[in-house]
Amino acid sequence: MRDLEVIRFADRVRSVSVVLESAAGGGPHEGWHEAEIVIETGFVGARLPVHFTDADLGDLAAFVAARAAAEQEGALPDGSVTDWPAAGRSAYLRLRAADPFVVEIRDPVQSGVTVSVPLQLRDDWATRTASRLDRLRTELTEDR
Repeated sequence: MRDLEVIRFADRVRSVSVVLESAAGGGPHEGWHEAEIVIETGFVGARLPVHFTDADLGDLAAFVAARAAAEQEGALPDGSVTDWPAAGRSAYLRLRAADPFVVEIRDPVQSGVTVSVPLQLRDDWATRTASRLDRLRTELTEDR
């Protein structure tokens, strides 16, 4: 078993990532994945369990692909927001495409705590992230 990073948002001093606990994923049912949200800042360092499905990964890929297309067109961040995975089942990320990009880690189910992490992402972050996420989705499908 090895850890796989699903997604990582980072600048020079802060990062938020989601790391799969198992390369095969699956959890109790095929297509379900258990992971951890890992927050690293000068103020907060935390880990939080998160659960998501293959469909949730598709939603994340669509959000990142839209950001990559905007990035390639040279468009400014439009302030669009998405919750990933969908709010309500477990902890989740609220992603806000703004300047700076903001990742809110929300845990309404267990702790009720929300942590907001503003990030100065590199110019090509979305294109690189979209490519990495596509490779991960393919690998997870092939491992079954």
